[in-house]
This record gives sequence, structure tokens and C-alpha cells, in this order.
Amino acid sequence: MMPTRAVELQPVGAGDAPRIHSVYRASPRHFERIGIEVPALPDVEREVEAILADPARRAYLVNHEGRTVGYLDFKRRYPGEDEATVTLILIAEPHQGRGFGRAAIEDLESLLAHESRRLYAAVYGHNPGAVAFWKKLGYRYLKDGGPTLSWYYKRLS
Repeated sequence: MMPTRAVELQPVGAGDAPRIHSVYRASPRHFERIGIEVPALPDVEREVEAILADPARRAYLVNHEGRTVGYLDFKRRYPGEDEATVTLILIAEPHQGRGFGRAAIEDLESLLAHESRRLYAAVYGHNPGAVAFWKKLGYRYLKDGGPTLSWYYKRLS
């Protein structure tokens, strides 16, 4: 498929759990890799409630030409006041390899550049594809956070 960069980051709202759930259902390998079942819709609804209740947490639907192709979840001011951490960037499997993940992260870096000096990325499970993704975007290995968690970071301009 031809790569593309055109994405729109849409802030997650109260009614967006079904759209996030559709991304999850279209990404079974991600959940297999981290050793859990694809979350059920009620679990995603509770997660959206938690995101909306947490002033530091943000989530976006990653849209392309009006269709949701992915999901991005991050925490502002974590681990430090002038830092942020991506906890999940997930592009639905049918849409992977087209540049949507790269475009979403580059857009997020631009959004955060005025308030964060570093952006961290948490990689769960044995996931060489995710490691390669972050390294291609200029992120550097920081440390292991346990047997199934690795941390990467990038300084923002």
C-alpha cells in the first residue's frame, strides 16, 4: 500500500468507546503480544471514563479521510512536569505500514513541543516491530521497566 501522512488527531470524547473498540478488534496481534484478550466494549467504556476524569491523561482517535484508523493514548506531565509519555499508539492492522503511526506521533510531538522537553514511549511485551518504529522516529532506548516493558525517549525541540 502507498504510504500517506494525512491524519487528523481527534480528542476522545464520551461517546468514542465503540470507535476505540473497533480499532482494538482489528488489532488482535497486539493483544496476543501483550498476553491479554481484546478488551470488551464495557471495558473500553470504563477506560474512556478514566481518561476523561484524569486531567493529565489524553487520548486521540487517529483518523484518515473521515475513518478511524488508530488510537493514541498518552499522559502529560509524566514522569516529570516537563515530560510526557505515550502509553499506546495502535494503528488497526489493516491500516499498518501506511505512515499513519508516524504521522500521529509527529503531530503529537508538535503539539507537545511547547510544554514538554522529552517524550517517552513505553513498549509492552516482546515487540520488535514497535521498537523499530520508535527507533525510526529518532527515539533512543532508555531502560527496561521489567521483563515485559522497555522505555524509549526523544528530546523535543
